[in-house]
Amino acid sequence: MEGTAEIMRDRQVLHLARTALFVAAGVVIPQFFHLLGLGAVFLPMFIPVMLGSMFLPLPLAGVLALVTPVLSWSITGMPPLMPPILPVVTLELLVVAVVISGLHYHRGVSPIAVLLLAIIADRLLLWLIVRWLAPALGWTHPIFSLSLVFSGIPGIVLQLLVIPAAVHFIKQRVNGIPHSAVEWED
Repeated sequence: MEGTAEIMRDRQVLHLARTALFVAAGVVIPQFFHLLGLGAVFLPMFIPVMLGSMFLPLPLAGVLALVTPVLSWSITGMPPLMPPILPVVTLELLVVAVVISGLHYHRGVSPIAVLLLAIIADRLLLWLIVRWLAPALGWTHPIFSLSLVFSGIPGIVLQLLVIPAAVHFIKQRVNGIPHSAVEWED
């Protein structure tokens, strides 16, 4: 029987490896979408961050959400700093990561329910940014309009199709490794 220290170490190693894997996916996957000119419409960076947050404790889901867009920008220049898409996307990713990890990983709420709540929180945040923050900060670029809130609908549909299926697949295929705080307790 493993001691508590070994179990904690194994948990930390697993979580760090998962975080690194999803950060890498969050940098690589959007490049395929951008090659086809579909990046802004399909929100490809959201998929690895949302999926990873299903399997990560809250602090590491936060790290995933913060590091992914900044690393992507430093390597690829996307999302751009001007217009200030990088800070907006970073805030959006942080909100969805907190909602998803907090409710699915820590509380065991179903992936589809958590995903819907995260998407609603994200769209509400984006609306607040467009309506109040952008004008207050002098962000007058045409991208900051209400159409920005609705332009991600194809990406939202993709998230709703891909993420629950991916969560189910991962939980079915990766046996013997706990996937949530609830499972670690068992």
